[in-house]
Amino acid sequence: MNVYFKDHAPCGIYCKRCPGVKAFNCKGCREQKGQILKFPVCKTYECVMSKGHKFCYECEEFPCEKLQPIVNFEIFMPHNSKLYNLLMIQKHGIVKWNEVCEEKSDLYYKGRKVQYGGDPLTLEEKDPNFYKKKE
Repeated sequence: MNVYFKDHAPCGIYCKRCPGVKAFNCKGCREQKGQILKFPVCKTYECVMSKGHKFCYECEEFPCEKLQPIVNFEIFMPHNSKLYNLLMIQKHGIVKWNEVCEEKSDLYYKGRKVQYGGDPLTLEEKDPNFYKKKE
């Protein structure tokens, strides 16, 4: 398994932000083959694997209803960011997305919104201090 895939579920969830990691000691959908504890196997995981894809966006039916937020989950991270993550992986590739997804999810979940338009992966061109690491 590619080292980058272990932290990114087929549906686009960034596993390090998933509450299941802490709550259920989940090691990620790919390692656990879409099943946490005694819960049913994830239908989205089954679908992606049965079609031989790595991510949902590779499917001709993307986006489909399997990616629709579940009402009681949509307010919880990371379920409401699946489509955004998938589109960014599709656009930039898993290697580039993996380099910035931690920071992007911090911006998203901690409420710091980007204040100007454009591709968020190229904001350093507009504001060189935007990506500087806090020391």
